[in-house]
Amino acid sequence: MTLAGNGRSIHATLLLGAIALLVVVLGCAAVLAYHVAEHEAEEVFDARLATSARVLDVLTAPGLETSGARQPMVITLPSLTGLGPGHEANSIGHFYETKIAFQVFNAAAELLLRSESAPIAPFAPLAAGFSTQRFEDGEWRVFAMKSAGSWIQVAERIDIREELCTTFALISVTPFVAGIPLLLLLLSLLIRYGLAPLSELARRIERREPASLEPVTLRRSPAEIAPVVTALNGLFKRVHDALARERRFTAAAAHELRTPLAALKLHAENAWRAASESERKTSLDRMAAAMRKTQRLAVQMLAFSRASAPTDPALRSVSLRTVVEDAIEESQPQMAARGTRLAMTCEPDDAAFEVRGDRDKLSSLVGNLLENAIRYGPQKGLVRVALAVTARGVTLAIEDEGPGIEPGLRERVFESYFRAPGNVEEGTGLGLAIVKEIAIQHGASIDVDDAPGGRGARITVRFSPVDAGAPGRRDREEMVVASDSWETS
Repeated sequence: MTLAGNGRSIHATLLLGAIALLVVVLGCAAVLAYHVAEHEAEEVFDARLATSARVLDVLTAPGLETSGARQPMVITLPSLTGLGPGHEANSIGHFYETKIAFQVFNAAAELLLRSESAPIAPFAPLAAGFSTQRFEDGEWRVFAMKSAGSWIQVAERIDIREELCTTFALISVTPFVAGIPLLLLLLSLLIRYGLAPLSELARRIERREPASLEPVTLRRSPAEIAPVVTALNGLFKRVHDALARERRFTAAAAHELRTPLAALKLHAENAWRAASESERKTSLDRMAAAMRKTQRLAVQMLAFSRASAPTDPALRSVSLRTVVEDAIEESQPQMAARGTRLAMTCEPDDAAFEVRGDRDKLSSLVGNLLENAIRYGPQKGLVRVALAVTARGVTLAIEDEGPGIEPGLRERVFESYFRAPGNVEEGTGLGLAIVKEIAIQHGASIDVDDAPGGRGARITVRFSPVDAGAPGRRDREEMVVASDSWETS
């Protein structure tokens, strides 16, 4: 057996799906981290600008107002030659100092003090608060405040903030990105471990012998794989049972048909060699009787094979009363031949005695019970059929007035091809086996007892009803049937 498929493997699907999910999740996390970092950085940097302005006001403003200098003071930066984004700091300064600037003006908007990185003109209009200003070298974030008779403006390049926001976002996402290869490796191993039972199941099925119907067992069977294994083993069991039934049927047919076929051959040869017309007629009569027996055996064997076939799981509601009445009608010729009478009792009389089942198989069950009672009852005997609804379900009981069944044989009579010792009546030994098989398939139970009065046998079949409600009235309706008609008493 070779297992093949055109679709992508579950392992590849899960792994690619995990990669796609990681890309989406980490991408969203990076975007979110960037915006969060940008917002928080704006808050922190604005607060720093405001703080720097206040510190500058406290430290420098009083001295500047009384200095009387005509030229603004310029705070020069130490030499930062060679510094850049890759060399941010040395012992005397930092590259980012060029990205920060401040200005101090008097009340007349005259520049008193500025950093080397600040222009001579004001960064922004002399109005208190935050603002964003665009210059040739880029955008600046400016904070202006008025203190006594001076204005102080502190500014910072916007690109520095964006660079820091990007750095923060990368710092927050980098551990996840760096861990993706390891995570994917571990995830791949985990998926492979989780799918190992499925791969093992495929290997075991592929390596099985074609004729093997033994159940499949796995070292580890997860909850998702267990139903598949259970269903597969159930299929193997059904196939095994079907093949076993076919083998039994073939073996039984070969064994049971051997004797009547040999008798047919013998009677045909005797008729061919007959020395007189009377001998030929005798041989032909015996051959006809053997042919009828062979025909009946073949019919019963086929009936047993059909009864052994699985029943349709979608069982329907069937009126057992109708099934019994139809079976009685079909038994009329056999009853007429033996002069048998039949009495039927129904409790309650207006019930349909509905059960769930296969109507054809239930007809076979009732027909075989009736045939068995008629065949093994005495000539002109009485067969009683009783239908009743009880708290446990629907009950069918059939009694005859024959020799009965010994207690030690009451289980064996349901075996196929079994006939009680000393039984002189012709039979195939399949009738009650068919009854037992159909009863099992319908969840019914069978009991064999002596008929009331100790004469004959009573076979009772109990079914589960469609509706196990109250049985209703307990009236009695008894119909006594002669060999060719129905009579009600």
